[in-house]
Amino acid sequence: MKNTKLMLEYTKELHVLYVEDDLILLKSSEELFSNYFKSMTIAINGQEGLEKYTAYKQETGSYYDLVITDINMPQLNGIDMSSKILAMNPMQAIIITTAHNENEFLSKAIELGINGFITKPIDSSTLTQAFYKISLAISDHKFVESHVKMIEELNLQLSSQNSELLAKNTKLEKSLRILDTMVHKEKLSHPKKELNLNTKVSKKEKSLIEDQLQDLVQDDLYELKELLEEIDFIVINIINNYMSIPSNSLPELINLFSRYSTILSLYSFFAELSLAMANFSFTLKCNPLPENKESIKNIFMLLESFIFVLGSWHDDISSDDGSKINQFDASIISDMNTITNMWTQKEEDYNENDMDNIFDF
Repeated sequence: MKNTKLMLEYTKELHVLYVEDDLILLKSSEELFSNYFKSMTIAINGQEGLEKYTAYKQETGSYYDLVITDINMPQLNGIDMSSKILAMNPMQAIIITTAHNENEFLSKAIELGINGFITKPIDSSTLTQAFYKISLAISDHKFVESHVKMIEELNLQLSSQNSELLAKNTKLEKSLRILDTMVHKEKLSHPKKELNLNTKVSKKEKSLIEDQLQDLVQDDLYELKELLEEIDFIVINIINNYMSIPSNSLPELINLFSRYSTILSLYSFFAELSLAMANFSFTLKCNPLPENKESIKNIFMLLESFIFVLGSWHDDISSDDGSKINQFDASIISDMNTITNMWTQKEEDYNENDMDNIFDF
C-alpha cells in the first residue's frame, strides 16, 4: 500500500497509450491502469496504436508520457510499432506486456531499448514495481528537460541583452569619438587658449566665456549640486554596507555620474572634463566591482574624497570667478582615473600597501 501511494505521486500526471488486441484483457487492464494515470488512450492493434500516437502529437504538440503495449497483435505487432514510435521520439518510455512463450521477441525489444516488461498474467506487485520504476525515470527526464529549456531561454535572454549592450556601447563610443574630435578641433583652432581661462584670451572671448559661466551658475549649477548630494548619499550608504551592497545602488550611482557629464558637455570650457566623466561612468558600468571587500571599501572611501573635491569646485564656480573654473580639472580627472584603475584591478594585482599610499594625505 505504501509503495502504491508513493508510486501515485509520480504517475498521477502521466498520459498513457495502451495497446492490446485481447479485448477482455484490454477492458480489465484499462480499468486497473486508469487508477494510476491522469489519462489513458486505448488501441486494439499496433497500427491503430501508431495512428493514435501520431494524432496525439498533432493535437497536443507533445508525445504520450508512456506507451504500454502487447507484443503479438494483428496488422502491426508491438515490437514493430515500438520501433516506429522510437524513430519519431527516441526518448519515448515504453513498457511491453509479454507472455512466457514470447521469448523470441524479447531480444529485439531489448535492442530497441524498451524501458520495462510486465509478464502476463499481470499481478499487482509486479505492476506496482514496473510503474514506479518507469514513472520515476519519466519524472527525472521531465525535470532535466525543463531545466535545459529554462537554461536555453536564459541564454537567449542573455544573448539579447548582450546584443543591446553592444549596440549601446557602440553608440556611446561613437559619441565619445565625436566629442573627442570636437575637443581636438577646439585645441587646433585655439592653440594658445587650450581649455584654461588662465591663458590670455581676447576681450570678446572672455566676455563669451563669462556669459556661459553665468548661464552655468543660473541654470545648471543647482542641478550639479543636487546630483552631487545624491551621489554622496549613495557612496556613504555603500561605505556603511560594503559587505552587502544594495543591488540598486551601483546602477543609480552610475546614472548620476552619466547625468553629471551630460550637463558638463553643454559648456565648451568643460569639454575635456565632460569627456573624462563620460568615460568614467562608462567604465564603472561595464566592469564589475572587485570581489575583495576591502578593495570595495577603499574605492568608495576614495569616491567620498572625490566628492569633496567636486563640492569645493562647485563653491568656486558659484563665486563667478572665471579664473578658477578649470583649476580643479586635472585633480578631478586624476581622481577618476585612480578610481577606475582600482575598480578594474584584478584580485591578484591588489596590494594593501598601494591602498595605504592612496589614503596617505
